[in-house]
Amino acid sequence: MVPLLLKAKTIADAWFQLIYNIFDNSYTQTIQKGSFENEQYRLQYPGIAVYIEHPGEDMIPTIPPGLGIPAPTTMQYIEDYFVNYLMDPRLSENETYRYASRIHYPMPNGGTQLERAIALLKETPLTNQAVVEVGSPEDYDTCIGKDGKLDPPCLRILDFKVIPQGSDLLLAVTCYFRSWDLWAGFPTNLGGIELLKKYVADEANLKNGPLYAYSAGAHIYGYQEEIARIRTLKQKKGEEVKR
Repeated sequence: MVPLLLKAKTIADAWFQLIYNIFDNSYTQTIQKGSFENEQYRLQYPGIAVYIEHPGEDMIPTIPPGLGIPAPTTMQYIEDYFVNYLMDPRLSENETYRYASRIHYPMPNGGTQLERAIALLKETPLTNQAVVEVGSPEDYDTCIGKDGKLDPPCLRILDFKVIPQGSDLLLAVTCYFRSWDLWAGFPTNLGGIELLKKYVADEANLKNGPLYAYSAGAHIYGYQEEIARIRTLKQKKGEEVKR
């Protein structure tokens, strides 16, 4: 199977294209480890590469009222995700990590990981070194939930790049997710990452630019299949879509 290559105008546009195409470009994976293990299945792409031209516009997927299903996220939820999960590194009692605790990890020679990336972008904007690591080799041993199961970060890396465009320097970000819930996670995750990118662009005196996203584990869960088919009007063979 080949990965899906997708060009989109906005996060909402990318979300719909991914949900629409998943039924014809995915395989069924029985979940042996991770969320809903031994309870659910995934319809999973073998890989996705997504380019979003204007990620700051139209982040919320549109659900026509007549379909009777809720939107997968809201702007308030995205803003809360950005503030509390991408910018606040303090862990709650039951957390072994959060993305912010990795993004804002204190460095041995001073500053946090994100602050050091911003400093690089300020001093040498055309750098390939402004990378923020979210994943860690120690995750195999340290990311064990209260249920005793392994729960490493789905987001593994944020790679900031400056793209010259005429007289402008556009800040882009590339993210990679090892596993990715497309229905609910994708728009919230990318909305929050876009807000983070805008923050970095402002701090580094750069113009905000596009977003690139990759995953070899992008999926919808079995319990989401029906509502995804309702939203896309893509029925199973021999069935009519519920309206």
